[in-house]
Amino acid sequence: RKIQTKWRTFVWRQDFVVYMAARKIQANWRAAVCRDLYLHQIAAKIIQTKWRSYAYRKEYVEYMAARKIQTKWRSFVWRQDFVVYMAARKIQANWRAAVCRDLYLHQIAAKIIQTQWRTYVCRKEYVQYMAARKIQRNWRAAISRDKYIYNIAANI
Repeated sequence: RKIQTKWRTFVWRQDFVVYMAARKIQANWRAAVCRDLYLHQIAAKIIQTKWRSYAYRKEYVEYMAARKIQTKWRSFVWRQDFVVYMAARKIQANWRAAVCRDLYLHQIAAKIIQTQWRTYVCRKEYVQYMAARKIQRNWRAAISRDKYIYNIAANI
């Protein structure tokens, strides 16, 4: 029984040593694979970064060229539109001035007619007012005379 225990312990230790050695080899292998993979990833990132930088620079140069062309074209079109706009503005200003002159002359004529009409209406109303005043004055005078005569006759 002792021999068997010693033998099992010996075998177990041998197996354990082999197991630990295998574990260490696997750990080193995994570390090497991870390092290699990490270095490949770093290299890939550097290559991608450089490629993107190149592609962005190229795209930016094309963008700036297109932008410059568009700016020149818009400037050209704007200048042409501005010339047309200024001509239209001048025509409109002259047209408005003519319309305003006509409107002003019509307003002046209308004011003169209105003034004459109001003067006529006022004179007519004034004549009627004065006539009504004269009638009222004469009526009141007649009533006063009648009251006076009635009072004198009543006192006698």
